[in-house]
Amino acid sequence: MKKTLIYIVVPCLALFLNGCSSTPELDLIKMDSDHSIENSKLANYLANGAESISYSYKEDDDKYEINVKAKVNSAFYDNNPLGILNILSRTVQDIDSDISDYCGRKDCDFGTLKVVSATSTNQDPYSMKIDSHDRDEVLVYGEVKYKRDDLTYYKGPDYNENEDVLSFEDAVYEYMENKFNQMTNAGQNYIPEVDDPKVLKAAALQFDIAEKEASDIYISKAVQHGETYMMVNE
Repeated sequence: MKKTLIYIVVPCLALFLNGCSSTPELDLIKMDSDHSIENSKLANYLANGAESISYSYKEDDDKYEINVKAKVNSAFYDNNPLGILNILSRTVQDIDSDISDYCGRKDCDFGTLKVVSATSTNQDPYSMKIDSHDRDEVLVYGEVKYKRDDLTYYKGPDYNENEDVLSFEDAVYEYMENKFNQMTNAGQNYIPEVDDPKVLKAAALQFDIAEKEASDIYISKAVQHGETYMMVNE
């Protein structure tokens, strides 16, 4: 009987040393990965430090997909989409992908980093695949997907992806200014009744806002910049 017990214990010990658990050790993954996130660009927006970060897994055939969720404060949503893409892109690059030792007898990889508001249920979440490669990132906001090239109008003249980007209002204003310049030969052929509705409609489609909001943003920024274009009153 003792010999039989030894034969049972030894294989189990070997499995334990090499990962006896049949499910991912989420506590160990959290302990290992929280440090990376706390030193990333996302850390400035965590609602409650490492307590804001949670982990879950999904079983897929012979492997596990480990997903990460972070609860953020309202300041995170003050960033425009390109700024948020930059934050999540740098963060997923900082997350250590070597978690194979925590998943027992199956392979496991990170899946998605999902960011949700800690204060409002009306804010759609943002997410990005953790295995995204630089310049090939896809930012998902609710059900809408954006690539970096889709967000070019948020870039300022001295844009650096590791620094701040244009505010939403500045991006709308610059987009409309460019449209006006293209359509009116830099203002020489400007006809308010004809050109304003076209630019308003284009901006509303580009930024998914109402034409009235685009008009208000443009007029406010035009006054600040001393521009002569003024929206026709709706």
